[in-house]
Amino acid sequence: MAFKFDKEATLTNEQLAGELAKLTPLTMAEINDLLPSQVDKQRFQQLLDIVGSSAAENNKVAQLTQNIGEVGGVVVRLLGSYLKLA
Repeated sequence: MAFKFDKEATLTNEQLAGELAKLTPLTMAEINDLLPSQVDKQRFQQLLDIVGSSAAENNKVAQLTQNIGEVGGVVVRLLGSYLKLA
């Protein structure tokens, strides 16, 4: 018998969006639109942890450099939604 966790996955994803919305100026709906998957939201949390840490700026840059492969897509989506370059 296979178990379906669709409802639980959706609930977890929504809860994560709600927690992220508390930490940013983004609403829960905006977070869900920009970052639809739970993995996207977890990477956003990772980005927030780096940027919001009490480390010196050069240490934050070093952490971002080390983790850009993971958080790069989130950075591109966030900046793309706020910057009107085209």
